[in-house]
Amino acid sequence: MAYVALYRQWRPKSFSDLVGQEHVSQTLAQAIETGRVGHAYLFSGPRGTGKTSTAKILAKALNCEAGPTPEPCGVCESCRRVNEGTSLDVFEIDAASNRGIDEIRELRETIQFAPVNGRYKVYIIDEVHMLTAEAFNALLKTLEEPPAQVVFILATTEIHKVPATIQSRCQRYDFKRIAAEVIAARLRYVADQSDIAAEDAALSLIAQGAAGGLRDALSTLDQCAALAESVVTEQLVRDILGLVGREHIEKSLRAIAAGDAPAALSVVAEVVERGRDLRQLTVELIRELRAAMVYQAAGEAAGREMTSTSSEMLAEEAALFSPEAFAPMIGRLNEVLGELRWTTEPRIAVETAFLSLCRPVAAGLEKAAAETGTVGGPADEARLAHLEKQVAVLTAQLAARAAAVSSRPGAPAKRPLAGGRTVAAKSAPLAASSSRLAVTPEGQDLWQKLTESFQGDVKYKPLHSCLSGGKFGGMGDGVFQVLFSSPFLRTRLERDDYRQAIEARLAELSGQSWRFITAAGEKKLPDPPPPPPRRKDTGVKVDMASLPPEGRRSLEKAVEMFGDHFVPIEEAERQRAEAVAAAEKKTLSGAARRENHSAANRQNDVSVSAEDIDFPPLDDVPLPEDDDAPLPED
Repeated sequence: MAYVALYRQWRPKSFSDLVGQEHVSQTLAQAIETGRVGHAYLFSGPRGTGKTSTAKILAKALNCEAGPTPEPCGVCESCRRVNEGTSLDVFEIDAASNRGIDEIRELRETIQFAPVNGRYKVYIIDEVHMLTAEAFNALLKTLEEPPAQVVFILATTEIHKVPATIQSRCQRYDFKRIAAEVIAARLRYVADQSDIAAEDAALSLIAQGAAGGLRDALSTLDQCAALAESVVTEQLVRDILGLVGREHIEKSLRAIAAGDAPAALSVVAEVVERGRDLRQLTVELIRELRAAMVYQAAGEAAGREMTSTSSEMLAEEAALFSPEAFAPMIGRLNEVLGELRWTTEPRIAVETAFLSLCRPVAAGLEKAAAETGTVGGPADEARLAHLEKQVAVLTAQLAARAAAVSSRPGAPAKRPLAGGRTVAAKSAPLAASSSRLAVTPEGQDLWQKLTESFQGDVKYKPLHSCLSGGKFGGMGDGVFQVLFSSPFLRTRLERDDYRQAIEARLAELSGQSWRFITAAGEKKLPDPPPPPPRRKDTGVKVDMASLPPEGRRSLEKAVEMFGDHFVPIEEAERQRAEAVAAAEKKTLSGAARRENHSAANRQNDVSVSAEDIDFPPLDDVPLPEDDDAPLPED
């Protein structure tokens, strides 16, 4: 008989065999006992956590000859066929290879038939998130109202890719990652039942590397058992999984804590020489730092599922760092994990990260370095002395620059404070300083040269446009003032880039430094429009009160419609005659233009006169051939 892999041989056969998913098994068993079996289920969770196994157990429980029962017998014809995968009532569909709408249409056509042997037809669609959008739409109605004898079980590892319309029609069960302790206990049971000798440390290491998946753990145990000569050891598991090793992790932590960059780089070199993956080194270092951090914060009771390090070793590692040092180090190593996904030189990325952890001050982690005590020793003291010397030099340069600025004309004065410090006094209002400014011919000439200097330069074209809208306002005491009636131009020219360019150009033109300021100028109001020409009053006055009631009502209605401007009858007749004459003149002139245009066209089209045309004689004209035509005259 062919060898059967451990993960197939030890696949759960009943709800009681499910490991780490009690919340799912108990709920489904209770539903079967009470007769509340749904028509559609959705199982989601990481790989190797028991989704497909639970679907097969549910199918057996529904079609068992002793059921429906939460404990299928496993020996009846229906249970054996489900275990062997030959049942005609349980259909396993791989959505990754049957993802189109045609497969779903075929399913809808066959779903109407009754079960062959059991009570229910169970459709298990694995990796359902791989179906196309059209296939999901075709499945909606059938999934919502299937026949009474049909149960759908959908399984997926990426629940976010399943449409909400599908999820709302199913009972959803989330499968969680199995704890490392639970996986290790299950591996010990399988190893004992399968006559596999294995160390507890090796099984614990396999459980940690499985990342919550029991199927992966059983596959790794099967591989180790095939390679081991007699006993599955921890070193054998490390070699198979490609783990870096305990000694390299411990050496890295001590080198980082001591700030020993050469020792840290030697660890990277050794890992590369042994053919190990640098990503695995980074992952294991993150896990070890996390374990030390949790041990330091909560003791041995928490955080032991991700490491096999002893309590004594964790205590030593936790004592190397302060509580505030762990988060920056773990964050930096996580950044390296992101870089390793795309970089072509992983060794450089890891070495750079190790150097930044050994030199936290240079890496910008001053607070963490100070708390951890890693800043110490002759090298660190020399580095701090050098930094203090640089700070002193920069302070002296800033003081000299401040003194130079204060000596410039128009610079604000400084007033002393307690302790010998000084602070710049508030500048005088602009109105007070502008009283000392004078508009002189030299200033006008400098203003003209300033505007002309920017005129031909393409780089300063916007500056010249803004500057042209101003007016020279005066100069004096190292201040050059320009008046602007537009607040926008003032705001724009007061910006540092334009102001500095203008001051530099003023210094070039005059040979001395000037402080450029702006002020509000007088706004030039537009000239008022001319008054409209007064019309000559040609109207007449009408006494409304002297009219009879009937005439007054008619006149009031006319006034309401046409206005109260009364014109004498003679004047109205004259105006009407003038309007008619103007209209006739316009009409006659238009007709004359059209006649002239037609004559010109005729003259161009006809080049001979009528006398020059030879008309055929009447005798040459043939008579009509019909009988009703008149006879010719004699």
